[in-house]
Amino acid sequence: MRHSGLQNYIIRRLIYAVLIAWGVVTCTFILLRVGPSSPADKYLANMSARAQNPSQVVAAIEARYGLDRPMYQQYTDWVVNLVHGDWGWSFSTSLPVMRLIARHWIYSFQLILLSMLFSASLGILIGVYSAIRQYTRTDYLATFFSFIGISVPNFWLGVMLILVFSVHLGWFKTYYDTGLPILSLANLKALILPVIALGTGMMAGYTRYARSAVLENLRKDFVRTARSKGLSERVVISRHVFRNAMLPIITIILFDLSGVVFGGAYLTEIIFGIPGLGRISFNAVFANDYAVVVAVTLIGSMVVLLTNLVTDIIYTWLDPRIRYD
Repeated sequence: MRHSGLQNYIIRRLIYAVLIAWGVVTCTFILLRVGPSSPADKYLANMSARAQNPSQVVAAIEARYGLDRPMYQQYTDWVVNLVHGDWGWSFSTSLPVMRLIARHWIYSFQLILLSMLFSASLGILIGVYSAIRQYTRTDYLATFFSFIGISVPNFWLGVMLILVFSVHLGWFKTYYDTGLPILSLANLKALILPVIALGTGMMAGYTRYARSAVLENLRKDFVRTARSKGLSERVVISRHVFRNAMLPIITIILFDLSGVVFGGAYLTEIIFGIPGLGRISFNAVFANDYAVVVAVTLIGSMVVLLTNLVTDIIYTWLDPRIRYD
């Protein structure tokens, strides 16, 4: 019954995810179309066609790509093409959107993955240790630096890291080198500063949440029962306290994942010159590149919705008392 209830819950959530994602991209599609300018203007500049009558060239481009049709017809064509795997054409780069995303998604993925690993592992470790050593110098030091990490904006920290470690010390390049192999130590070194800039604030938050969750569980009856049975403090912390404390921490981590996809990673990519989805969508907004903006919005929406679903499924593994039937 429990397995069947979870399965039905997953199916319902997937259906809701499709409907919500459809609503988000539909709103994005409409808002972009009501703007005053056309993506054909940027495409015209890329074609260097200013020697001709610009208005005639723009009209010809819009007619070629269906931008002169009523909005409902453009929307219908976009949905049909999307179902068939055609995400449209990028006017600002003169490439199909699918090919553009295929080229750039890996840069966003590696930045987000390394930042989450860096912040979650260190943040939870420091938070648990700080809770165990409550009211000691270590605890006060961890609390002090966590407040600083939460208060400092990641874009300001990124600029300061470049100024200190790239400009003055010369330890790192001031820009990201796309010529480096993805799976190489040189590429890992190039990502050190971006990962620190993006992950410091999250790490500080995880430290605070982990400390609070562990302290809360240390005061509960099951911990006293475990200690009265003669279990070592290490077993009590690792098997009993930590597992219960992980429930709220996982919620925060996965919630931050969606926030990183939409916000922090975008700014970090722009500051460090990383050609990920955030940077291409940022350029697409200013170029009125409809197809790219809608595609990246769709990807981000699905990441958020699927992340929430994975969170609920992990809950059932960590706490068997949770049921969805």
